Amino acid sequence: MDWKTLLPATGEADKDFSHAREIRMRPGQPLWALFPEGPWTGKALLTPNDILLAAQALTGHGLAPRAKELTQGYLPLPGGHRLGVAGVMSNGGMREINSLCLRIAHEEKGCGAGVFPRIRGRHTLIIGPPGAGKTTLLRDLIRLCSLDGYQVGIADPRGEIAGCTGGAPQLDLGAGADVVTGMEKAAALTLLLRSMAPQVLAADELAGEKDAAAALDAMHAGITLLATLHGRSVQDALSRPGMAPLFAPGGFARALILIAPGERIQVEEIVP
Repeated sequence: MDWKTLLPATGEADKDFSHAREIRMRPGQPLWALFPEGPWTGKALLTPNDILLAAQALTGHGLAPRAKELTQGYLPLPGGHRLGVAGVMSNGGMREINSLCLRIAHEEKGCGAGVFPRIRGRHTLIIGPPGAGKTTLLRDLIRLCSLDGYQVGIADPRGEIAGCTGGAPQLDLGAGADVVTGMEKAAALTLLLRSMAPQVLAADELAGEKDAAAALDAMHAGITLLATLHGRSVQDALSRPGMAPLFAPGGFARALILIAPGERIQVEEIVP
């Protein structure tokens, strides 16, 4: 990512943000970034125009055509990154952007190696709050499954797992991965199940009864499921709409609990 283009007026354009996990921009406040070693704060105060210029640079000056997407609160970016936005809503759209949260996709190859032997061939749910590293861990487990000889289908509506550009993953998922992007998660899971003969299906951020039903179909078809879900415990996951059937006998057998990036992964056996 070209930081000189992204941050032209902040006075921080010479700083290397390539290892940052997250960058935040707010009017009247300095640039803020989260690095593996901890948070960092810039010196120059940002103006609303700085933030608009950054949003335009990140989206290739394509904000207007993506106005409908903005109402979701985020825009997926090439390479698997995600741009969160907040601002003034008007007439069902976002009239002004006043805050940005850039979530930067990273490959951490090997971050799942310690837990992979314990989840191989088992339905596994990765649980954690936003920013805990769920997608990063899921991506590495997909890569490890692929290296282990499994055919893996990936439902990646926003392109955040694979970072596809021109149809090709920019992030390493191994040679056995097939990716569907641009389609809602439940439909993508069903398409992969019917068309690609996967041994493993993977999806990020299960949400709602449609996702749960598609995931349950895959489980009943003998496909191993890897998925993530927002929360801090198995109990949190069980309380989400439609998710309880996924924890019945034959469903999720392992939960990987994440609290924060870089912290120890808690492996919990799920007993129906």
